[in-house]
Amino acid sequence: MTINDKKTMAFAGLIITAFITMLLICGAGVYGYAIAGQFDNVMQVGMIFTLESVARCAMIPLAGKLGDKVGRKKLFLSALVLYIVSYAVGAFSTNFRTFVIARMISGFSWGLFITNIFVLVADIFGKDEGPKFAGYLQSFSTAALIVGAPFAGIVCSVSWRLEFYITLPVLAAAFILCAIGLPSVPKFSEAKPMDTGGALCTLIFVVPFSLAMSWGGAYGWSSTIIIALFGAAGAGITGLILFERKAKEPIFPVRLLKNKFYVSIFIINFFYSVANASANYVPTFVQHSLNFNSSIAGIIALPGFLIAIVLTILFGRHAANTGRYKGMTMVWAFATIAAGIVFLFLGAAATEAHVIALLILVAGVTPLVAVNGAQQIVPYTYPMNVLKSEELAAGMAFMSFGGTFGNTFANGICGALMAAPDGILRIFMAPVFAGSIMVLCALLFKDIKQGETI
Repeated sequence: MTINDKKTMAFAGLIITAFITMLLICGAGVYGYAIAGQFDNVMQVGMIFTLESVARCAMIPLAGKLGDKVGRKKLFLSALVLYIVSYAVGAFSTNFRTFVIARMISGFSWGLFITNIFVLVADIFGKDEGPKFAGYLQSFSTAALIVGAPFAGIVCSVSWRLEFYITLPVLAAAFILCAIGLPSVPKFSEAKPMDTGGALCTLIFVVPFSLAMSWGGAYGWSSTIIIALFGAAGAGITGLILFERKAKEPIFPVRLLKNKFYVSIFIINFFYSVANASANYVPTFVQHSLNFNSSIAGIIALPGFLIAIVLTILFGRHAANTGRYKGMTMVWAFATIAAGIVFLFLGAAATEAHVIALLILVAGVTPLVAVNGAQQIVPYTYPMNVLKSEELAAGMAFMSFGGTFGNTFANGICGALMAAPDGILRIFMAPVFAGSIMVLCALLFKDIKQGETI
């Protein structure tokens, strides 16, 4: 087998992995409602999003350092196996709690391998060609965004379990392709100690904080359990700051934040994830509040996803050819705030005419989802242009953490709002607030020439 054959197999395996995992993530809004309905837990549907997002957020900071220490290929394959097993457990679950826990474990494993996918692309094709092939990879992820909800809507009309009976064997095939084709890259930090204290404090901060945000509405913000969770989160963030100041190899490469342009992308990525979290609740709103079926709920975001796949390809080529990101960040930010402005009209329409509310949802979700094409490219190719090879894994993991933590933070708030009267309508106000900050950061952002230090 030639080197090119192995490259082809490896890249095909990565594409399949990215496509199927994104398909499962994007279908969660539809099959999550079906699962919660079957087990009579509709008001707790947010737990399906929140705990999985918490798990991703907790693991992503570890991914870069672990990949460098144990080997990116080994970590990727091990995490992919855990992902497949966890969803297999979820597929056969007989109660809501088992499914939620299984999906949370899938979030842990996804957080470990997803960032390494982009570093593995650079390992296969080199840093010069990496952004271009990352764009191709992300275009398949965006294709999954297009078909994820409609596919879930169709299979849920038969059984939500069918979602996993179909996808898990395909992921197993992707594992085989990656196991054969991926190169074994030398470890960068084998002799350097892991930031164990930072990793532990990250878990202590992220998990209690997210649970407190999710359960606050149900238990009461002044209840003992919520206060205890916030106290644990406070201890975690305090410990994290102390450990990161002393660590030789900190889990968070905070020195990157000394550059205001990198910070701009980091903040834009964070707040877009905050805004985009509202899209998770569109299928629930369509089915529970507007009384449309799962098939209708599954196609609300279709126009936006069709635009997103085109933007992903165009932005990936633009990033590879020019190394310029200013225009993409401007489109990203202004489209998000435009979606938020449209959503402001949703409340009145929902009480008067469900069809009008449905049209407003389409009009708002379309620009919000379309600029997934920017999120798929900017945060994950920008580090390729400005970081050294040994910094790439940690830098991309840190950038990915910003987006995932934004989603986790927003899902906690959304989960709390779901327990309040008309709380789901308040969820759709998030893009206005988040988009405003994104626009400000996009205006401040300036392209950094390749080779400049950060």
